[in-house]
Amino acid sequence: MEAIGLYQLHKPDPGVPWAESVGALRELLDAGTIRTAGISNVTTGQIREAHAILGDALVSVQNRYSPAVRDAEPELRLSTRLGLAFLPWSPLGGISRSSLDGPSGPASAGTAFHRVAAGRGVSAQRIALAWLLARSPAVIPVPGASRPSSIRDSAGATAVELDAAELAELEAELPG
Repeated sequence: MEAIGLYQLHKPDPGVPWAESVGALRELLDAGTIRTAGISNVTTGQIREAHAILGDALVSVQNRYSPAVRDAEPELRLSTRLGLAFLPWSPLGGISRSSLDGPSGPASAGTAFHRVAAGRGVSAQRIALAWLLARSPAVIPVPGASRPSSIRDSAGATAVELDAAELAELEAELPG
């Protein structure tokens, strides 16, 4: 391999200044070892600082973000403004595990995600991923999967366009 296409800095050493960690990415870019860089678990200030150091070579931000955990909303908005991919990890947080089995799953669980899913004949997982995709064109969810059927179901979220009423129903039940 000539170079790593995307090197995602997941957990920088907290004992090393942020600018120094990002500077190491700059060195890898300049040496041609990596083509692009991403950062994870960061604040808006860290995104701005990394963008200043890496410029257009910074292409992604990966933070925890889901229906239940939305405290990375400022980082999502900044990533969108800067044209960076926003990769939410653990994107299904807040969707009960029992709902992941498909459209025949327990709509009786009663959440808006289950109701919208039942109305469309798809899984709550697919609706949660579609909700994430509707948040910003920068969003590229990173769902885990242990079965091929889960992978296919997750991929199906790209074909789901939630309408304004569905989005309002989902948003009305979200925390915060």
